[in-house]
Amino acid sequence: MTNIAFKQAHSGNYRRAARGKEDIHYLVIHFTANDGDTAKNNADYFARAEISTSAHYFVDENEVWQSVRDADIAWHCGTRGVYFHPYCRNANSIGIELCSRKNGEKFYFMPETVRRAQALTRELMAKYGIPLENVVRHYDVTHKNCPAPFVESASAWTAFKQGLQKKEEPDMTEAEVKKIIESTRRTYNSVSAVPAWAKPTVEKLTRKGWLLGDEHGKLDLTEELLRTLVINDRAGIYGE
Repeated sequence: MTNIAFKQAHSGNYRRAARGKEDIHYLVIHFTANDGDTAKNNADYFARAEISTSAHYFVDENEVWQSVRDADIAWHCGTRGVYFHPYCRNANSIGIELCSRKNGEKFYFMPETVRRAQALTRELMAKYGIPLENVVRHYDVTHKNCPAPFVESASAWTAFKQGLQKKEEPDMTEAEVKKIIESTRRTYNSVSAVPAWAKPTVEKLTRKGWLLGDEHGKLDLTEELLRTLVINDRAGIYGE
């Protein structure tokens, strides 16, 4: 059982409710988009500041802190725009935020944060009878780039969810977690470094001035992003 500390969020950041098992159908995974924050940092912040947003849980490599009780409605995956998930909403879901780290402009998760988040997710799945397919990313609900490490690397998200199916070995091995983390960090920073299958597309985009990189010229292209660019190119979106 995961040890969970609790600090109530400011009343302006969530809605009091009386949800039961029959009301909670989804678990939504997020990231804090910070560099080196902690679960307690976040719980303290949401208790202090009224910002009309929240999550139920915050996870770092050492702790889990709860900010909104499961029975209450956290404002974590709503939108004033278009919903891309037909059913998942704040009212029927629980939000879990993973504390992040940053390498240059790229976010990643510490291995123990991933393991701890998986353990918490498994417990909530069992508690509320939530099937694997109802564990989703914020991206799946609103198309926000959240959690970035699991949006920019579909294989990392797949591996995270595969770890939720383990019953006899609830935690992933160190090698498995490292594989997830490395897949979220792998980038190509120059045209010459890009794999041959994607090079024509990247050369085209740099020639057109649409892909310039950062102030040092680093492209910071993940393999998942490369695949998206190539698909768009083959569809004719970028022209000749």
